[in-house]
Amino acid sequence: MQKTKILIVDDDPFVRDMLAMILQSGGYDTETAEDGEDAVDKYASAPDTGLIISDMNMPGMNGVELIKELRKNKVDVPIIILTGNNEISVAVEALNSGASDYLLKDENIQDTIMLSAEKVLEKRQLEKRNVQLMTDLAVKNEELEQSNTKLVALNALKNKFLGIAAHDLRNPLTSIRGLSEILLMEAFGPLSDEQKEYLGTINTASDDMLSLVNDLLDVSVIESGKLDLQLKPGSLNALLESRVRMNKVVGERKNITLRTDFPGIREAVFDANRIAQVIDNLIGNAIKFSPSGSAVYISLSEDGNAATVRVRDEGPGIPAEEQSRLFGEFQRLSVQPTGGEKSTGLGLAIVKKIVDGHQGTLKVESEPGSGSTFSFTIPLGG
Repeated sequence: MQKTKILIVDDDPFVRDMLAMILQSGGYDTETAEDGEDAVDKYASAPDTGLIISDMNMPGMNGVELIKELRKNKVDVPIIILTGNNEISVAVEALNSGASDYLLKDENIQDTIMLSAEKVLEKRQLEKRNVQLMTDLAVKNEELEQSNTKLVALNALKNKFLGIAAHDLRNPLTSIRGLSEILLMEAFGPLSDEQKEYLGTINTASDDMLSLVNDLLDVSVIESGKLDLQLKPGSLNALLESRVRMNKVVGERKNITLRTDFPGIREAVFDANRIAQVIDNLIGNAIKFSPSGSAVYISLSEDGNAATVRVRDEGPGIPAEEQSRLFGEFQRLSVQPTGGEKSTGLGLAIVKKIVDGHQGTLKVESEPGSGSTFSFTIPLGG
């Protein structure tokens, strides 16, 4: 390991030799200079010098002037000033001029010079390490920023592709579903049981695919930042009553009752179409994951300057360790629909983005065996 080079500057040859001997015994490589001018020249010929120890009072260029000269030339080597003057003003002047430490030339110099050199050099090493770490951090931050920029661009490209693909698929899927329904109604003549079975499979599959395509379109629109909410004052009571009527038909197929509690509240500010989508999703999920013969409870309340809609079911509940994944995209949980219904794993992710767009909050409370309650809160008007 290369020895640290120390330049000793003093007009007294005895002091120079004594300090050189002490520092050499500690494993340092030393060079000496007679005064400030000589020190400037010696440093210029050996810029790898790691420390300068200089007397304060010397003829010509003194210690403080030496510091100023070196700093003027952008030399950043640490400097220890030696003085026989025990006045505090001398130490302050040296430190203010850029010295790293100062020592008194007294009977303890043999001990203090080594300790001071070690302390100053260790501090310089720490400073260099800190600068290197900050430089490395800046480089890593720049690399991370570039990676994030690329990821954002790739994500935008993905959303664009999903949007185009979903849009192009929606029309033919709608046609397939519609035509299969017409055929199932026997509009063109009676069907055999086998034909009905095949057409029913086509109708169900196309309906499931159309739901997935619509969800993908929603995700691509929302993530591209194009979720253009039409916020207007309106009645959540009226909207909830309308959506409950629509979902009652689905509930009746599974013998599930929808129970409501809608006290009159002030108008809220919301996008009626998007909040209807949120309500349909929460009620639909409650029906999907509830057993036959149970009930789903939908309530509305006014909490301060906000309105809260709650949908509670009597289903199996959701394990605590899975609840944090509920609002992510394409998440499949251990809890399964009770009637074999399909789930894209996108619905709640879309719900959360819509509620977030309304500056609202979405929560879930659930325990295995005790059902689940999903609720969302949005601001009231004025």
